[in-house]
Amino acid sequence: MNEKSFLLELLQKTRRVFSLKHLDSDKLLSADQDNNREWIILIAIICMNMTHILSLIIYQTISGNIQNSWLTEYDFKEQFCFFAFFATDWTNDELIYSWLTIVFDRNTRSKARNSRDYRLLFVDEHDSHINMKFLDWCEQNKMLVALYSSHSTHRLQPLNVSLFNPLANYYSQNLNDWIFKSQGLSRISKRDFFDLFWPAYQAAFTSANIKSEWEKTGLLPFNSSQVIKQIKSDARPVSSHSSSSALSEADWRKVRRLMKSVVGEAIGPQARKLNNTVEKLTTDVALLKAENEGLRRTVRIERSRRRREKPLFDDLGVNGEAKRMFFSSNKIQAARDHQIQRIEEKQQAAIQKAEEKEQRKLRKLEKQRLIAERKMKREKKKTKREKKAKRKKKLRAKELKQRRLIQKQKLKTKELQKGQKKKSKEVKVQQFTDFVAIEKVKRESSQIRSTRAERQFKASKRFDDWFL
Repeated sequence: MNEKSFLLELLQKTRRVFSLKHLDSDKLLSADQDNNREWIILIAIICMNMTHILSLIIYQTISGNIQNSWLTEYDFKEQFCFFAFFATDWTNDELIYSWLTIVFDRNTRSKARNSRDYRLLFVDEHDSHINMKFLDWCEQNKMLVALYSSHSTHRLQPLNVSLFNPLANYYSQNLNDWIFKSQGLSRISKRDFFDLFWPAYQAAFTSANIKSEWEKTGLLPFNSSQVIKQIKSDARPVSSHSSSSALSEADWRKVRRLMKSVVGEAIGPQARKLNNTVEKLTTDVALLKAENEGLRRTVRIERSRRRREKPLFDDLGVNGEAKRMFFSSNKIQAARDHQIQRIEEKQQAAIQKAEEKEQRKLRKLEKQRLIAERKMKREKKKTKREKKAKRKKKLRAKELKQRRLIQKQKLKTKELQKGQKKKSKEVKVQQFTDFVAIEKVKRESSQIRSTRAERQFKASKRFDDWFL
């Protein structure tokens, strides 16, 4: 068992073009790192039957939970490993003890006939491996612990000798390709790590590499001279071509071969100029194509990062501090299923809420319609009342006008009657005056006769009676 740390965005090897003089100046130390990246730790285990058991990937997280976006590319049917989280960058006693009891024991018990046989565990001298709690549990479960001495794991530890180095190389190649394809516009994060790590892990942890590492360390078959042979003087590093070239060497050869087939073996200045132009245009097209593909990849990465991160293991109800730190493939899938179920429940709740909102909206519209209808009825009744009142008012005005006309006619009639009465009275007075004058004439003419006087007296009496 051994641990391997991965620093996000840091390549194991960075190739640069420089002169031998610059190399001999001892100024080329290492690539710079901005100390703003996080560590992801791998705990790997290999067995002497040329197999490896499930590895453990430890994510550093302050929130105390693994986010679903970190394992987007994880397929529990094809990819098998354990996941854990911790707040610090390095392993400690609690984490390693939990790994021993939960991961290592469960996956190696069957190899030792359910602990009827002893198991041998090779570890280094880290404090988390040699504490009494760790050693007591190993003793109780028939497990022998072999410790490597200090500063010897790079020669004696099989994982360090033949597996971690190719694993780091493959991971660096994948990371280099990822940076090249994304044009360096997107930063790598925890959600991108597993997609880069798993192909490198599969390429490195093969049966042939496992067998080679046991042989190189002289453990299987046991041969101590194998370790001594590896100790030799360091040689100057040999430069190699980069794997992230937009135009490969085969493409250059094809262009030159095509040019020779068209022009012939005798290449003059004009043909050489044409050849250079064709190579330049081919290079420009290849670079533009690679740049466009990288930009498209960057856009896809940035779009995927806009999705909100959600914790996976909030509602699983796993008891115990140690059990909460390790998650197998089944637990990951159970958490995903539970999360999908929660998402579906939320969607159903949202649909139900939308339907209720629509129902409330329909009820509100119905209520508004009823209110509008009642208002319209009231408006119609009010209009009818107003029309009826106008008609009554017109009728009253007409009646009043007719009454006034009748009154005027009555007044005129009364005035006419009064005038007629006055005229008749005047006529009577005139008649009486005429009568009196006639009678006076008659009296004057017949003063002698007494009888006439008496008749005149009687006539005047009768006239007074008649006039009155």
